[in-house]
Amino acid sequence: MTRETPLPKNDPDALRRRAEKTLRDKQRAPENLSHADMQEAISELRVHQIELGIQNEELRRAQSELEESRDRYSDLYDFAPVGYLTLDDKDIIREANLTAAAMLGVERARLLAEPLHLFYRARRQGYVLPVSQAAPRSADASRRAK
Repeated sequence: MTRETPLPKNDPDALRRRAEKTLRDKQRAPENLSHADMQEAISELRVHQIELGIQNEELRRAQSELEESRDRYSDLYDFAPVGYLTLDDKDIIREANLTAAAMLGVERARLLAEPLHLFYRARRQGYVLPVSQAAPRSADASRRAK
């Protein structure tokens, strides 16, 4: 079996065009078919129709399970009690959870697509301090943080 190129995602008619082309390439003229051959072809079409219905149900179920899994992952990531940042190979922030944004003192949307180094200024006691915490605090702000 030869592998065909994937269907384009933005062309809903591509599957039908491919099927019609395949049919044209393999089709025998109906007038050359015996009655028994036509009955067999109709039976085969009905079986394929049922198979496609079952496959469609399975795909919908799998899609639903994937969406539920994605939502669970998203909730675990977003609401984790520790800060998570997802960086690319150039240390650009691609994802951030709510805790990381709070720890850095920045809205999450402002973190995305920014280099990580913009959000820390000084190193103290072995860990990186966020820019918002690296500047000296007033006495009032120190009391609120405790």
